[in-house]
Amino acid sequence: MSGASGISSERASLGLPASGISAQDPPLVLSASDEYPSENLRLLELTEALAAQLEEASVATLTVRGRAADTAVLVGADGAAYQMHTAHTSNSVYVLARTEAGLELRAKVSQTFELQPTRPQIAARVAEVLAWDERGGFRGMAFERAEPSGRRVTDAELSRHVAGSDAQRRRVLAGIPAAVVDGAWRRIDGAYSVEVLRLAVASAVENDWALDAVDARLAWQALQADDAGLPLAVVDAVLARFSRPPSGGAYAIDARRVARFLAELIFEAEGARTWPAAELVRALRAAMPPQLLLAEGAELVAAWGSADVPRSAVRGLAYASAPIDAHLLYAPAGLPHHATYLTPLSRCAMPGDPRSRLRCLFAAKPRWSRDEIVPFMEDLVDVDPDLLDSADAAAVAAVAKAVDAWLVKFARATRAPSGDMVYTSRLN
Repeated sequence: MSGASGISSERASLGLPASGISAQDPPLVLSASDEYPSENLRLLELTEALAAQLEEASVATLTVRGRAADTAVLVGADGAAYQMHTAHTSNSVYVLARTEAGLELRAKVSQTFELQPTRPQIAARVAEVLAWDERGGFRGMAFERAEPSGRRVTDAELSRHVAGSDAQRRRVLAGIPAAVVDGAWRRIDGAYSVEVLRLAVASAVENDWALDAVDARLAWQALQADDAGLPLAVVDAVLARFSRPPSGGAYAIDARRVARFLAELIFEAEGARTWPAAELVRALRAAMPPQLLLAEGAELVAAWGSADVPRSAVRGLAYASAPIDAHLLYAPAGLPHHATYLTPLSRCAMPGDPRSRLRCLFAAKPRWSRDEIVPFMEDLVDVDPDLLDSADAAAVAAVAKAVDAWLVKFARATRAPSGDMVYTSRLN
């Protein structure tokens, strides 16, 4: 390096005075450490968001999660995840240390970690980790519980093996549902969840409690006659799973959430067969707790038409199709529910990146309208599902913007006779 300006810049970057070198300055001594030319260091390229988080945090930390066989995933404080890939630098970087004798050359860096945004399969990995103690879960219609076996699934175990923030993991655990019992997470079987809910609803009606203000502890106390060993955490988790966000410590049981959960169980029990919508309506009515059939919103299962199915209890679980009489599809009133068929297709079982998700969707059905495909993509957008359920304008707009961008990138649009845009794949 030559020139006073070059020396000045070098000195400034090393924390030395930036006024240049004069005759009175001590000589600049540069020596190599015993370990040089070690290349055991790598640079990490930070995104602007990650750099801002580190600057704002009182304790600057970054968390890398995943198993030994996984591609390492770095998780920011906001839950954003990035895959870490090794890349070689075009110019080597030298690491210096200040010592009493001067500057010491410690290492040469020629590789960096590049960060690529990713959506880790949090739900799938949580389910996999919980399966380590699967025989210790809560299951059965008669409150049967097996003894725990294998590894205990603690918060530390989940944090170590599941990429994502604590909030993201908790959201997945709440949707299963799962509960912490004796210090470990335990999965609550679907049929068992429904049975606990049935008894909790029955107890609420018997004690004249409003179904939009059920106290978990009171419900748990009422259920002790059926099973004295039933943990409070299980009752709390079940009520949370089937309720709107609690207000004042009480749960408002949501008939729509119950119907959706039951639809998922029905689809799982029957495999991939196509359901006439009217048949599914009958199955749901038979499975719903009778007290909820009279609740506000329960009539959502009574009048499904083709336009309503994607926004009903089967949102993201199945797609609608018409019978051979395709001319009915474009009738002004849409298809009556008795002429609509539902094909199970769970978004939870599909990949977590937009390109791969769309590839799966177009493999299942080659043509999609925008309204049909949005429910199968919205979980890829980082918005609160509760806000989507309540049709929050900002959440809906965020989903629409993201899905439209993916469709422009990965799909072709044509106009159907009805005037609606229909999308086909442009992926090879």
